[in-house]
Amino acid sequence: MLNLILAYIGVDLLGFSSDLQQNYVNFAAMEISLIYSFLIYRAFVWKDKASSIRRILLRQLPIYHLSAGSGLLTRTLLFPVLQIVGLHYLLNIILGIMIGAGINYTLTNRYVFTSLTNERDA
Repeated sequence: MLNLILAYIGVDLLGFSSDLQQNYVNFAAMEISLIYSFLIYRAFVWKDKASSIRRILLRQLPIYHLSAGSGLLTRTLLFPVLQIVGLHYLLNIILGIMIGAGINYTLTNRYVFTSLTNERDA
């Protein structure tokens, strides 16, 4: 949702409407949404309230960026392809979000919060 709001602001309110500008807006909205989703995952999905700032900054956030990067790369490559097909930019972003979220959740569960997942399974 945050991604859509930021994209709408960038394209419709600020006027970044060329295909190239829409790609830039899409990328910026993804990065802001990525950091937001990391914080949400930590607080509510894996309930990681005990990790130190050091662990968060040096381990979890960088690995989360790598795992989410797979989803972001998919979305970034998919966006111009769906533009060529003529899909409206907001529907394009929604489809990208769904695909990227699935990839991101799977990798995050496996690699970012692994010790938390393993502790719960024990």
